[in-house]
Amino acid sequence: MYIREATMNDNEELQQLQAHCPQGTSLIVSTVNTPDFFARAKAYESYKVYAACEGDTIIASHACALRNGLVNGKLRRMGYSFQTFVHPDHRKKNLAKQLLKHMEDHLVQNGAVLVYGLIMEKNLPSIRLVESLGFTLERKLVMPGLAVRKEMDSNSREEIRSAGSEDLQNVAELMNETWKNHELYEPVSAESLARFISRTPGFSMENLLVLEDKGKILACLGFWDWSQVIKITMKALDLKFKIVGRLLYMTGLLPIVLKPGDQLNQIMLTLIGYRDPSHLSILIRYVNNYALRRDIKQIFCICERNHTMLKSLKGFVRISTNIDLYVKPLKEKFTLSKNPVYGDGIDM
Repeated sequence: MYIREATMNDNEELQQLQAHCPQGTSLIVSTVNTPDFFARAKAYESYKVYAACEGDTIIASHACALRNGLVNGKLRRMGYSFQTFVHPDHRKKNLAKQLLKHMEDHLVQNGAVLVYGLIMEKNLPSIRLVESLGFTLERKLVMPGLAVRKEMDSNSREEIRSAGSEDLQNVAELMNETWKNHELYEPVSAESLARFISRTPGFSMENLLVLEDKGKILACLGFWDWSQVIKITMKALDLKFKIVGRLLYMTGLLPIVLKPGDQLNQIMLTLIGYRDPSHLSILIRYVNNYALRRDIKQIFCICERNHTMLKSLKGFVRISTNIDLYVKPLKEKFTLSKNPVYGDGIDM
């Protein structure tokens, strides 16, 4: 077995590998990055996808991104670890561990002081893997899943519109003010926002909304259409999830009962900034109505469990998933402060 960097020539084989690796515990889904395997990673300015090969066959893969973020209040280089896939026929060979060690070497060589990853709370195999490599549980976050079930009132005296290039500086300033005291947050600029929008599949200037009153931007919100990045198909769900889903459907709180074979079209929220949670709430309701017209069933975001952003979700039916933030220092003494952590939707 050997490890190499994956290329576009590996696209179809990587997609097939991913399809053989269902994700989830209570809700088990099949995911396939689309239109190409690298579409998911392109949200990051600097990323690598590694392939573990046996002969000419890819038997496992792993992705990572290199970016800047606040660590103990200072901007540092860091790594993000995501999307590990090991073919079922090649499990228990320490392939995932070898891929993550390969990733760490790359991150250290490029100046990263730590690496982090997000794991669903009940994903015990992934938790055991990262803990065996020296990752520790840093923080428990929450990922609210908002059910798109009906038109919501998004009328307001303020104007809702898609941002233009002339708005990016003001959007950047609002985002930086919103998240300035949050660990892992990377301050943005008009230029970095423009690069993100241009390189990210399923995202455009139309996906960045602003709420404006008398020329002042009160809130901004980006929505990443995952149906253009990842095809998600439901495979199975446990008994508890079935019962809850049926009850919510019978009471009219959910529009459908999920069944195996259903395709889950989802939106992930990112590029969030607001002066008051009520301003952000108006934009989220607007995104709900956009999603309803396009048969998108769920909207997600991620944040600390007691974050003020959660106040913007009143009126939604939401099923929250607990997410564990695992961190491994790659240099001595680089740990996060007790300040709240920034959860970026593109990391899920």
